[in-house]
Amino acid sequence: MIIRKIRIKNFRSYYDENEFELSEGLTLIIGGNGDGKTTFFEALEWLFDTTTENKKEAHVSEKRKSELEIGETDEVAVSMVFEHNGEKELVKRFDFQRVNESSVVTRNYQFIGYGNRGAERYSFDGKKMLEECFETLIRKYCLFKGESELNVFDNPEALKTLVDTFSGIKQFDRFVSLTTDFEQKSLKAATQELKNDKKVSDRAKELESQLVSVNREIQDYRTDLKNQEKAVSDYSEKLKILEENQEISERYQDIKDRLKSLYDKRARLTAQSGCDYNTSLLDEYWILRSFPKVLDEFQAKVSKLSKQKRKLDKEETERRAMEKGKKEAVKNLMNGAAPLPWYVPNKETMQEMIDEEVCKVCGRPAPKDSDAYHFMVDKLNEYLRHLEKENQADEEKPFFPNSYVDELHTRQIKMSGEIESEISNIHNEISDRIDFINARKSDLEKVKKEIQDVEDERTRILVNTNLTEDLIEKDFNDFKGYFAAKGRAETRIVELNQKLAAAESRKSDIQTEMSKLQPASSMTQAYQNVHIALERIMKAFERAKNENVNSFIGLLEKEANNYLEMLNENDFYGIIRIIKTVNDSARICLFSENGTEITNPGGAMRTTMYMSVLFAISKITTLKREQDYPLIFDAPTSSFEDYKEDVFYNVIDKIDKQCIIVTKDLLKTDELTGEKVLNDEKINQLTCSVYRICKAPNYNDKDLSTIQTMITHIK
Repeated sequence: MIIRKIRIKNFRSYYDENEFELSEGLTLIIGGNGDGKTTFFEALEWLFDTTTENKKEAHVSEKRKSELEIGETDEVAVSMVFEHNGEKELVKRFDFQRVNESSVVTRNYQFIGYGNRGAERYSFDGKKMLEECFETLIRKYCLFKGESELNVFDNPEALKTLVDTFSGIKQFDRFVSLTTDFEQKSLKAATQELKNDKKVSDRAKELESQLVSVNREIQDYRTDLKNQEKAVSDYSEKLKILEENQEISERYQDIKDRLKSLYDKRARLTAQSGCDYNTSLLDEYWILRSFPKVLDEFQAKVSKLSKQKRKLDKEETERRAMEKGKKEAVKNLMNGAAPLPWYVPNKETMQEMIDEEVCKVCGRPAPKDSDAYHFMVDKLNEYLRHLEKENQADEEKPFFPNSYVDELHTRQIKMSGEIESEISNIHNEISDRIDFINARKSDLEKVKKEIQDVEDERTRILVNTNLTEDLIEKDFNDFKGYFAAKGRAETRIVELNQKLAAAESRKSDIQTEMSKLQPASSMTQAYQNVHIALERIMKAFERAKNENVNSFIGLLEKEANNYLEMLNENDFYGIIRIIKTVNDSARICLFSENGTEITNPGGAMRTTMYMSVLFAISKITTLKREQDYPLIFDAPTSSFEDYKEDVFYNVIDKIDKQCIIVTKDLLKTDELTGEKVLNDEKINQLTCSVYRICKAPNYNDKDLSTIQTMITHIK
């Protein structure tokens, strides 16, 4: 089967009519992200889908839909022209019609095949034609979407399906089942005859009992052995996955450790960069931040006031001293004589003389209003004034009777020194604290950016590997558990195989002894001979079946390694081994020639390994079916990194096989426009057919109805 043309009309981004003419070798369809690569592949998937009548509105080109007038009709169609015992065409289509401004309806779904009889063109059921020319079983090994689908043996039924399809082993399955049934029935009949024969009846019953017991034992061993082999297979697969992702797991754990450290640092910086300014205002006396200026002014005023007080106090002291000096001077003028006391005569005597109008000092009368009388009154008043003055002198108060200025001065002194220093330090403390908080906030922003970068790195690992965080974590933590469990299962398998071999040896001895019994009846002997013959036939078919499977695996390995060598020309490539696992499934492995398994091959090596197996399956298909089939890949080389794509594609083109590969390889970024363009240097090195697909210019990146995939045949 060779595909000549693929036509796509109004299927999603493929607006109106679009046609690809394919070479018999390799055809590359190159496009960037969003250019229509996956849509091309899905158009073929839709064409090859025979499970349902699929005419979804989602398949209709939004651009064409937006152009329809109410009542106008057009069609979605995907067709394939191919060679298969003559030229044929397969068409899947449906109509769509606008019924109002907001919606369209789909109808008239058709799946039609066309062929030629001479000059006459005829049609018949498309599903039937597809199954006759490109059956479902073959398509499973021809269409691959992305690298994740390249390993066909991810499906546990793959080996059995391939062997059944291409090796004729299905016939052996029927024969093994049939002969096993015959053997069991003949054994039952022969045993029953032996038990009925009087000559050997007792021994036959005894041997039958032993045989039943050993068969039960063998069955238990086989069941246990099968479970242990499955456990080893399961743990091996898990360990293989873990080993394949060992670098990813280690990077993931490193990221986890870095994130934990960064989260702790973020929490610490968040705590350090916080401050309750309201509390600090009073509880930590931050309200006094501006008080040093007030204190300086207070101290200056108190110093000035204290100085003024001392000056006035000194002046008053000097005045009082002068008055005291005058008195002392008067005393000195009396030449040291003591003056009469004021109380001679005293107040009472003087008052008495005035009242009696007589001077008792000189003994002369002093009538009222006389000069003598007035003299005595004046002397009494003078005496009273003197007393008052003397009393005032005796009770002299300080010039500053209150201590307010002194108290202010004392408070000034107290507020100097440590208190003044403490208050001054509050300003420094606030400045230092604010500088510290701002520095921590700056550090916090840096840490937050680091966290975002590391979290982005973690996200990229999870997206690129298609592994969940829980799976990576669980596999990493369970590695030792898997390894230990696998070891225990392997040890148990050795023990069970030994026990099984011993039990089967006992069974063989019992069966041998039973076959040697000499019954009296010739009919019983005939039953024995029939059973022995059927048993040998059954074992022969079982051996043939196993040999057939091993032969197919050997052929597949041989062809796969031939392709592996071609796909890795002038590079290391190893040896492909297809290893049978439990339940007749298999896995693809890569080994070094010295016997070391390459557990984690690089992206390009893994892809070429899987593609080699696919090419080998295709070749075996051609050999067995005498018909060739194309291989169709969607982005199979996304992990090639710096692999030389032009060399790889030229190698595939030299293989005698039609391949269609949809890829974003062989593109580069235009330095002037920043757009993706073909790498002409590499394209010119290719010998295969090349198409370039891209979005039509001047589209609206928010409006799907402006998107149209354009096709250019490059070479």
